[in-house]
Amino acid sequence: MSNIVFIVNEHAGNGLGKKVWRKWKKAIDFPHTVFITERKGHATEIAKNCAESMNDLLIVGVGGDGTIHEIIVGVLSFEHVRIGIIAAGSGNDFSRTFSVFHTPKDIQEFVFRKLPTKMDIGTVQTSDTTYQFVNNAGFGFDAKVAYLANYSVWKSRLNLLRLGKLAYIIYLIKELFTFKKFSFTLHNKDEVIRFDDVWFFVVCNQPYFGGGMKISPTSIPNDQLLEMTVVNKLSRWKLLFIFGTVFFGKHTKFNEVTQFQASDFNMEIHDEVFGHVDGEFTCVTDKDTVYTCSVLANAWNIANR
Repeated sequence: MSNIVFIVNEHAGNGLGKKVWRKWKKAIDFPHTVFITERKGHATEIAKNCAESMNDLLIVGVGGDGTIHEIIVGVLSFEHVRIGIIAAGSGNDFSRTFSVFHTPKDIQEFVFRKLPTKMDIGTVQTSDTTYQFVNNAGFGFDAKVAYLANYSVWKSRLNLLRLGKLAYIIYLIKELFTFKKFSFTLHNKDEVIRFDDVWFFVVCNQPYFGGGMKISPTSIPNDQLLEMTVVNKLSRWKLLFIFGTVFFGKHTKFNEVTQFQASDFNMEIHDEVFGHVDGEFTCVTDKDTVYTCSVLANAWNIANR
């Protein structure tokens, strides 16, 4: 039988991870090992250590997108590892596209069948670091809002009342009036296109970001391609309106929204802009510096229900 390891982030979803795991551990009746994460990056360390020491391994992550991101990054070079998911985050964009477990029976059925599916992962090469993304990577307005909200005292206080999402709304409204738009040049195959007055651009491996917004409707996580969405030359009030349409994938009909598809993108960003991968802060860009997004095909194995 497969080695089954649960990696649990009890703090995911403002404590939802702990509640979800409490129910699951009462229902599990098969051999398994449990690890509780203690800090940022801990899930990556645990997953890698398990992959190095166990054969025929199924790792089940209990948490949100950040937890799942960390686990997958930890096992990218291990063919014998399969990843299963129990969604317990606040955004759960991962679970909107990828298969997740709902009951212990789902896990047992998968272990019996052993039919994982290979999935791609995206990479972002900055001036000094390479990051991986399961969902998406972006630069601009959304990255700055996420950074300000995640590191604000307001979020920690609102989390105590289970109202952490309000922090994002607060900073979204603030940046709607104060965000300084930027410019970048896209070097895509034989095209060189300059974009000015840019709010943000995001490179996606699957359709969703920001807690359910279908920013890239045509993205498929194992087609060996990435999709870029650029939003520019848009008034502040129209941006707010378009955000509402993103939840339904209808924003692509607007002239201010441009999309591309490729296996890699080279972007020369001309201003200092906040960046993120899977919603987590990565960097503030250097002016007139080239950043590259690429797809790494068949990089990890997902456990299908």
